[in-house]
Amino acid sequence: MKVHTSHSYSATPARVVEVMTDPETLQLKYTALGHRDIHIVEHEVRADGSITVRSKRSVPMDVPGFAKRFLSPMNTVEQHDEWNPPAADGGRTGTWRVTASGVPVRVGGDLSVQPDGAGASVVVMSGEVGCSIPIVGGKLAAFVGADVERTMHAEEEFNTNVLSRPPTKRRTR
Repeated sequence: MKVHTSHSYSATPARVVEVMTDPETLQLKYTALGHRDIHIVEHEVRADGSITVRSKRSVPMDVPGFAKRFLSPMNTVEQHDEWNPPAADGGRTGTWRVTASGVPVRVGGDLSVQPDGAGASVVVMSGEVGCSIPIVGGKLAAFVGADVERTMHAEEEFNTNVLSRPPTKRRTR
């Protein structure tokens, strides 16, 4: 199953990527989405501007009867986002991948944030949800895909709220 979302933000690509990769903001976002046991496993900003973020968390899911053999009401997921260095116009591309412990589903795809004039940006996330289990694999992928898209939209709403506020100054230690 293909998943896709496109969302406009009233912020520059640099600010959008900052919000989408900041460990403190990610903790707040995942908490707001009802996730538990949230750990930012890796957050690396390299000299060329590329960024790696890996998180691990427990995600609740309302599992239908046909999927209870493969999914739990609480699933441990690991997400790995890779952002390439910014282009001259500030836009970026990257990839995302989500794996769930013990779940036979593959999820991942491409990321893009591009300037959209006057300090605004458009973020596009597209990907594929697949499952190789015979008979129920397609139905399981469709169920997980719908949940992935629901989560994408909830994350967009959270990011919009964060981006509507001025950036806070970080305390240095």
